[in-house]
Amino acid sequence: MRIGLNESVQKELEKKRYGIYNHSGVEICEWNRKALRGEGDCYKAKFYNAHTSRCMQFSPAVAHCNQNCLFCWRPNEVMCPSLKGVVDDPKEIVENLIEARKKQLMGFGGNSAVPEERFIESLEPDHFAISLSGEPTLYPKIIGLIEFLCKRARSVFLVTNGTRPDILGQLRPHNNFQIYISCNAPNEEIYKEICRPAKGTSWEDFLGGLDAMREFLGRTVLRMTFIRGLNDRSELIPEYQKLIERSGADFIEVKSFMSLGYARKRLEYGKMLYFDEIREIAEKLLEGINYRYEDEHKPSRIVLLKRKDSNKDNFIA
Repeated sequence: MRIGLNESVQKELEKKRYGIYNHSGVEICEWNRKALRGEGDCYKAKFYNAHTSRCMQFSPAVAHCNQNCLFCWRPNEVMCPSLKGVVDDPKEIVENLIEARKKQLMGFGGNSAVPEERFIESLEPDHFAISLSGEPTLYPKIIGLIEFLCKRARSVFLVTNGTRPDILGQLRPHNNFQIYISCNAPNEEIYKEICRPAKGTSWEDFLGGLDAMREFLGRTVLRMTFIRGLNDRSELIPEYQKLIERSGADFIEVKSFMSLGYARKRLEYGKMLYFDEIREIAEKLLEGINYRYEDEHKPSRIVLLKRKDSNKDNFIA
């Protein structure tokens, strides 16, 4: 019997406008909507030239995660820490979620603010962000999923918490593929406080993920989320710098926690940092490491740094 979701969990996700297929899910984000209406693009378009209106943000493990991060927008309190059993094949997941996504987009077809050509284009995604909810590397066929997508897509991003170095070590580089690792704590104590790992997941696993990233020959990004009063203190900067250097990432995204979705139940609005504060953190991080200030996206409260000797172009295509 194939893995499905608990009925109450599925209803909760569908209430939040997720499209669900067994253990996988897809959602249209606010930047998708804005891009369709011509109101701006996601920072991933500005930084890497991903097509916002044609982005499919999805997860093959939509209700499964081995962390329970305080800042997560998703309902991680109801997630399972592992994904075991008979799972769907990559092609089946992608094809069914594309259809679910089309249904989510149908309302834009009659919107006077959305040009018909843009709407029709958006129905066929060319950028796939394997993120959304849960930890995608828990899906046992994640390598096959990435290989399948890289053959058909303009760009593919994998966003992971980095705690599965055994999986990350198996990934193959592609010109249109980029790995993200979320780095949300400078040390084990703060990692346990913020990321709240499930039993069997450890800080050492995360460090192993950074080592796997350093060995990976493709495009790499370290995403650092800062929360006021929890992990943004100046004295922590040297520890963050060591993690950055350990990862060898081509790009560093320095961003604020955003008070959205289920995160509002765990952290108050005031835990968000202002853009100027994020810029200040980024500038402090640059002191003594081989990176430069590359770009910024104020609406998302995010700054992009780039390793000075990276041979990767900013734009994927």
